[in-house]
Amino acid sequence: MVLVWIGIAIGILLVVILIVKATKTNPREIAGMTMRCKKCGTETGGMACPKCNKTFGV
Repeated sequence: MVLVWIGIAIGILLVVILIVKATKTNPREIAGMTMRCKKCGTETGGMACPKCNKTFGV
């Protein structure tokens, strides 16, 4: 029975930590991806930058 109470306490603690983390996270941040290119600053929407990743030739 004691193990059940310990499990419930750990579960409640994890839920509180996740709620605090979710409230502090910027809603525009998607899974840690930047929405702008680090090199040129072009808005990419999380995809590869079309300006910096141009390949010439084949």
